[in-house]
Amino acid sequence: MDFVRIRRALFSVSDKDGAVGFARFLAEQGVEILATGGTAKKLTDAGVAVTPMETVTGNPEVFGGRMKTISFPFASSLLFRRDHAEDVATAKKMGVEPIDLVVCNLYPFQEARKRGASDPELVEEIDVGGPTMIRAAAKNHAHVAVATHPGQYAELMAEIEASEGALGFSTRKKLAVVAFRLLATYDSGIAEELSARYLGEETHYLCLDRGKKLRYGENPHQSATFFRDPFFAVESSIASADILQGKALSYNNLLDADAALRSASDAFFAAGGEKPTVAIIKHLNPCGLAVAGGLLEALELAWAGDPVSAFGGILCFSHAVDEACATWLGDKFVELVVAPHVEPAALAIFAKKKNLRVLLCPLRKPGTKERMIRSVYGGVLIQDEDEGLDSELRSVTKIPFPREKLALASFGIMAAKHLRSNAIALVRAHKNSFQLVGAGMGQPNRIDSLRALAGPRAREKGGLEELVLISDAFFPFADGVEAAGDLGIRYLVQPGGSIRDEEVIAAADRMGMAMAFTGRRHFRH
Repeated sequence: MDFVRIRRALFSVSDKDGAVGFARFLAEQGVEILATGGTAKKLTDAGVAVTPMETVTGNPEVFGGRMKTISFPFASSLLFRRDHAEDVATAKKMGVEPIDLVVCNLYPFQEARKRGASDPELVEEIDVGGPTMIRAAAKNHAHVAVATHPGQYAELMAEIEASEGALGFSTRKKLAVVAFRLLATYDSGIAEELSARYLGEETHYLCLDRGKKLRYGENPHQSATFFRDPFFAVESSIASADILQGKALSYNNLLDADAALRSASDAFFAAGGEKPTVAIIKHLNPCGLAVAGGLLEALELAWAGDPVSAFGGILCFSHAVDEACATWLGDKFVELVVAPHVEPAALAIFAKKKNLRVLLCPLRKPGTKERMIRSVYGGVLIQDEDEGLDSELRSVTKIPFPREKLALASFGIMAAKHLRSNAIALVRAHKNSFQLVGAGMGQPNRIDSLRALAGPRAREKGGLEELVLISDAFFPFADGVEAAGDLGIRYLVQPGGSIRDEEVIAAADRMGMAMAFTGRRHFRH
């Protein structure tokens, strides 16, 4: 059982990347190659000798390829136990020859699902024979190996060559686990999509594998594990980021890095998707956020937004971090840096801070249709990510909301969107840049967010007359507007929608303020 010599291998792959090279290698080792349909043609055209699958099944491929491998002889060649005397005798009596290696991957159902294929097209991408042979080979991993991904081929070839044509039991067990994970994920995707299309029911299966154990969770006495979502594998995510240096990521690091990526991404695209943007996160809240003509300027403005809170913060850059930015951060304590690229000179400076984590990750583009998952006691909540950008603002006061402040307002809405509710963001324009200068968040009422937090922080940086105030939800009473007026704030943006909107608007008119409604709330609990 330890090592199984590979004498016969079946190839039946939808993703044919690397299949020719792997099959040619096996053939050179004296392995008989069986293959189906398009795979057989691909290998034959490449000069690899192939035994047609019908010599095993006893029947040709029929029904447009729906029937290729499913048969008693073929399943028997995978499932009979090679160390079981009765199984061996039965196989010999029935003329069943063993297949030692199955190389198979599945029809691209997920790809068809993502592109919105029609029902008939989608059904044709439901693989039947593939899962059957993968499951049979994986079940009998004591005697059979199963490869389900082109990324496995190189390692398998190396082991076969080093072991004189054999694969070890530890390898076969690992391959079997990967195969069962693939089947679970594949079938879950089918069940989810058809539940939605045929029954109008929302169904979710969390097939999370290869979890990475973290040192601890939110606090040292809590255990935690980090999983990547196989249904949502995107390049622009913290889950897919490349780690260049630093200590192992903690539970809180991952949460804050994700918040930094989301905040910087939204601000960047809200400002037109060109200007350098920097976000600084502390405990999931943006304490610094700026868009400017240059990356160093954006960094300086973001840090100046709340330099006390920026200490030990998580930074996300929209552009490649250069030597100037790394030098500016030289004597400042930063936990983690996220950027699409870090120039070599900057990385050399960061390397002097051995605990500093540096992650490579591009910004998150709008419209990803991401699902957000959160647990409650005894259940799970799932929702779409808040993708709203609020491109249109409706002026509701006698003094019109000035057009020249619309771009600043869009930036401010994204700043407020990423603050914990009840959120107030105070933003200002500085030459050709936008800056978050006051933030109030996480309070039971937004009056405290304004008076106790956002207002005092902004006042430290100068007058409030030209700032724009953004509220993540409507003002339920006129007192919020009155508090803003008492601070000298003249420009307000809020969703509107309160039963007392008329009172709130009247208060703004009475105090000579301009206010605009977005029609969209951005709670973030």
